[in-house]
Amino acid sequence: MRHCCKFKPDDIYYLKETNLYIYRMFTIGFCPICGKPVAELYRVRFDGIPERICESGIEANELMSKISEDILYSMKQLNYKKFKSKPFGWKYGVNKSVKRNGRADLIKQYACDFYGNKELVKTL
Repeated sequence: MRHCCKFKPDDIYYLKETNLYIYRMFTIGFCPICGKPVAELYRVRFDGIPERICESGIEANELMSKISEDILYSMKQLNYKKFKSKPFGWKYGVNKSVKRNGRADLIKQYACDFYGNKELVKTL
C-alpha cells in the first residue's frame, strides 16, 4: 500500500464475486507517518481489465462501510483458524500415563505445539 510511504496492510479482505467483477480484494491499513487509515480496493472486471481504487481518511472509512456486507473472509481470520485447529509449526511430544483399575497403565502420546494445541497421536 502507498500513502506517505510504502507499507504493508494490516488486513486483507476477500470479497464476493458480482456479475460485473470476477475477483475483488480489499486491503486496509494505517500510514506509519501520518496515521491516517488507507484503503485499497482491487477488482478485476469480467472482461479481464483490473481496477484499483485507493482512498485515505474519511473516504477509506466510507469505502469500508460500503463493502462490509460483501466480505467472505479475511487473512487474520484464516491465520487464526490455522493456528487454532491442529498443532502447527514446531511440535513436541507429551506422554501421559493413565491408571486403570486392576490393569496395566494406559499411555497416551500427544503431539503439541507452542500455540497450546494438542492432538492425540496414539494410545499404548
